[in-house]
This record gives sequence, C-alpha cells and structure tokens, in this order.
Amino acid sequence: MIDAIFFDGRSARMQAVQLDIGQTDTGTLTVTAPAFQRSYRADTVALSEPFAAAPAMLRFNDGSSCEVPAGAARDSLLAALGYRKSAVVRWQERWPAALLALVLLVALLALAWFRGIPLAAERIAERLPASAEIKLGQAALASLEKQGLLAPSRFSDERIAEIEALLPAVAPTHPRMPLRLLVRRADRLGANALALPDGTIIVTDALVRMVQQQNVLTDQGKAELSAVLAHEVGHVEQRHAARVMARSSLAAALSASLFGDFSAVAAGLPTVLAQMQYSRAMERDADAYAIAALHRRHLSVRHFIDVLSELEKQGGDMSRMPRWLKNTMAYLSTHPDTVERIARLESVAEQEPHGAAAQE
Repeated sequence: MIDAIFFDGRSARMQAVQLDIGQTDTGTLTVTAPAFQRSYRADTVALSEPFAAAPAMLRFNDGSSCEVPAGAARDSLLAALGYRKSAVVRWQERWPAALLALVLLVALLALAWFRGIPLAAERIAERLPASAEIKLGQAALASLEKQGLLAPSRFSDERIAEIEALLPAVAPTHPRMPLRLLVRRADRLGANALALPDGTIIVTDALVRMVQQQNVLTDQGKAELSAVLAHEVGHVEQRHAARVMARSSLAAALSASLFGDFSAVAAGLPTVLAQMQYSRAMERDADAYAIAALHRRHLSVRHFIDVLSELEKQGGDMSRMPRWLKNTMAYLSTHPDTVERIARLESVAEQEPHGAAAQE
C-alpha cells in the first residue's frame, strides 16, 4: 500500500488515499479511502509522463485522478503498471542528445525566421485581397493621426494642389490600387514620405520645403519631388507594405508562439505600417520603378540623386542611433542604405544621354 492524493474530478477537494499495487498482477488497481473504495482495470489507467523528482499522475476513466509523491513507492507503482520511459525522456537524460536537440531547434528556428517567414509572407501578400489592404491603410492613417504624427498642412490650397498634380505624371496608366496624395505637417517625422497599403502616399511639409527655392516650387523642385513620389508609387505597385506587414506579423506570431502574448500581434499592425523598414531588395525595386517613371517624363535620374543627397545631409550620421529614434526622424529611417542607393543611381545617370537635362 502506498499513500496518494485523490481528486474526484468534480471538485478541487483533495482526499488522502492508499493504492494497492499488489492487485496489479490480476489487472486491478485499488484505491482505498475512509469513505470509499474503488477498483480500476490497470490497462485503463492513464499515466502522465513523470519527471525525475515530480509526483506521478494517474488518470482514471471516470474522470478522477491520483497524485503519487516521488519516491520508492512511486517507482514501485510505475514498475507494477509496466511503465517504461519514452524515447524522448531517454534522449533528454543524455546530455549529448539534449545538446543535439537544442542545436536542431535553433537551426529550425533560424530556417523559419530567414527562409520560412519571408516565403510565407510573399504568398500571403500575393493573396491578400484589395479590401484588406484598404482597411489596413485606413487603420495606419488613423493611427498616425491619433498619435499626433500627422496634422493638417500649413501650405496654401494652391500649393497643395500644385503638389498633388505631380502624382498622375509618375503613376501608371492603370494603377493596381487607386492612388491619392496627402500633404501633411509632421514635425516629428521631418522631411519624409511614406506609402500606405491602400494607395495613400503621404508627403510632409518639411520635404516640400526642402525642395523649394525661396518658397517657390521650381521645375527642379517639382522634378525632385516627382522622383520621391515615383519611388513611393513603386512601393504601392509592388505591394511592399503588405509584404512587410505579413512578414512582421508572422515574425510576431512566431515570437508569440514561443513566448506568449498573441494580443500584440494584431494590436501592433498600424505601428508596423507606420514605422516599417523595407528590405534592400524592395528599395532597389522601388528605385527601379522611379527610374522608369522619370525616364518616361524625360527627366534625369540626377533629380532623384539630388533629393536623396539632400536628405542624407539633413539626416546626418544616423548609423549609431537606436532604431526607435531613427524611426521618428527622417525619410532615411524607412529607406536605409542611402549611400549605396545613390551610388547605384549614379551609374544609371552616367548612361543617360548628355542632352537629358536639355530635354527637361
């Protein structure tokens, strides 16, 4: 007879009982208490995998259970029930095997992070309906406004109309998503532009002031602003926001599955869209779209180089700044590797006809 704790499965009450392991030869396990006695067929008793110094948990077919403290009596009961350690338990008790399992787990997580998530994100973005992108874009815009990052522009209606007139010239004939341009004051974002999944492109007052000359939006300023707009249109046309969002959400879901708190996955989507950082490949694709759009208008890529160079000067050395701080400062924060991009654009500009500037 060994001492155990009995739970009837209907209440949290604990009852001290004794188990008779001498009856297991006949295929019966007897539970005895002052107020009752129950017998169970040994082959119907479910045994939870016991740990080395933990109690053994027996579960019976009537919903009740028994907890047997660790010790010699518990080990005798396990032997009488025919318990044998599983392959996993035997494996984890050997440190070389446990170390190998840890290495394999890390490798699997790395494979999921660097290969599985990007591949799955691409598939999700491809199948994401336009209605979902519209809702996400609206949610991101509402979040930016609620956080006070965006406010009405201080430019006149005439100047805003002048800026808005630049978008159709760099947009495709049949855009994937209806495009609209918003000019907004965003002191915390500085000279910045961003594209939302619903086709909304936001340009800040600071960016417009940067390309102006003596408060006049000259042809050169319009060309530089057109280059930025073309780049953002490229992000919309190639669904970069949806792809980044899907990747970030999958990464958050993977983290939540490991560490808990799934609530942050859905709640953080607007912030992801507002502060996302595109990959180098996405930046190259958007730049390629901007180059083609500028050439269609017979504009030199040097206008794009000029505006990026000015943004680089205004941004200063941001390489050592924390990411959260860069995210609040400038257009460069969401468009990394600007020097590399300028060098690539320079090689394109060198191949342009020498009369390109004269054609503008």
